[in-house]
Amino acid sequence: MKRSKKIAAVLTTLTTVVASAFATVSAAPAHAAEGDTSVPPEITMPGSPDGIPSAGDGPTKLLTYTASLYALAHPGTNPQGANNFNCKPREGQNPVVLLPGTNSDAYASWSMYSPKLTKLGYCVFSPNFNGLKMLPNFAYTGDIRVSAKAVSGFVDRVLDATGAKKVDLIGWSQGGGPLPNYYITKLGGDKKVGKLIALAPSNHGVGSQAVSKFINQTMSEAEHEQIESAFAQAHIAAYEQQLGSSSFNKELYGNGPVTRPGVTYTIIEGRYDDTVMPFTNAFLHEPGVKNILVQNTCRDDHASHINFTYDTNVYQMAVNALDPDHAKPVTCVFQPFLG
Repeated sequence: MKRSKKIAAVLTTLTTVVASAFATVSAAPAHAAEGDTSVPPEITMPGSPDGIPSAGDGPTKLLTYTASLYALAHPGTNPQGANNFNCKPREGQNPVVLLPGTNSDAYASWSMYSPKLTKLGYCVFSPNFNGLKMLPNFAYTGDIRVSAKAVSGFVDRVLDATGAKKVDLIGWSQGGGPLPNYYITKLGGDKKVGKLIALAPSNHGVGSQAVSKFINQTMSEAEHEQIESAFAQAHIAAYEQQLGSSSFNKELYGNGPVTRPGVTYTIIEGRYDDTVMPFTNAFLHEPGVKNILVQNTCRDDHASHINFTYDTNVYQMAVNALDPDHAKPVTCVFQPFLG
């Protein structure tokens, strides 16, 4: 027991030091009032006024690493075809909003998806919010509640511009799990979302359960609150919130079903996910959810979490979920593990 307390004390100290270091390059977000969908300037990202990437379209990339490096060098890069607010959806289609993961922005996450979906005739949108301003490709590190409120306002803007009644969401990691689920369950998104297609979503926690358990069960309540506070002050609250036993995760997923009637849910996950661990943490076993394990269709797909939005097999599955009436057989392509 003494050893556990010593480890807890060391971890608390290290967490505070790391969080303080991040705090020197980032301001804490302002919490909007419940129901307020305005975007505080504190959570806008460089090159993305009002959350809209405005630094010009970037080239299509084939790897998350090259896309992320390009995003870092060119803040506010727009994925090709995205965020055309003059776009009008075809009959039977909803606008598609692509939600990035933690430590990622619209371009880094979706430089492959956006031009492909645009060519298929979809109106595509993707926002940047609530990250580290000194690392402009690191969006969505801040409090997930604040990010969800910003996304709520962005969706309203998309609906107003396109004249649509609902959007379809495709999200990766945080952007497929806690972020849209908070929006749908807490902020009225269930009335504005037709489909949620979640790619490797962090629904029930990232990292091993042992780590998540240790933080909550070994540490005292005061130590845990200290960690939460340090992460929030450093604008990296989303890291702690995505632990399976965080208070945020318990609030969102621990009070009954997280799904809502009227929303169609598709979860696509791979067994080689090295961030959402075990990979089954991604799945929701609730009404209205279709859980897809990539390897049940494409045995030689070894894509890790980090490169999941550049997996062409996953893309085909996501497009089929977007338009199930015109679904096509997936042509499997070997995917290497890129950790």
